[in-house]
Amino acid sequence: MARSINDLDKQQQNLLTEDMLAERIRESMVGLQKLRDDNGQLTERVRQLEAETALLQNENQHLRRELDRERAERRHYHSLANEVITRLDVVQSTIEDVVKRAQHEVYRQREEHPTQELPRINVPEFLRQVQGGNGEEKKE
Repeated sequence: MARSINDLDKQQQNLLTEDMLAERIRESMVGLQKLRDDNGQLTERVRQLEAETALLQNENQHLRRELDRERAERRHYHSLANEVITRLDVVQSTIEDVVKRAQHEVYRQREEHPTQELPRINVPEFLRQVQGGNGEEKKE
């Protein structure tokens, strides 16, 4: 009888071991299936991210080209502005020179004829017409 109890204990232990092994195999298979599902989801997510990356890289290239065009345009207009400034400096110098010559001529005439009234100066037509504040032309 001792042997049969011992045999029964061994059989129960074997059954428990087999049940535990079967349970572990089942858990492993469930875990493996979960890993496969996760792998499929992650693979799909990687594909989505790669597609988004390609789109973003394309947009980035487009924006860089646009930025380069804008920079070139800005350089062009900056160059034109510098040219206009240079020409306006020449105009300013010319005007200042004409004004100085006119002042010297007035002073010279006053020294030559101190009591005589200065002669009337012929003002060009375009200088006689000055736009008024209300848009009407005034004659001087």
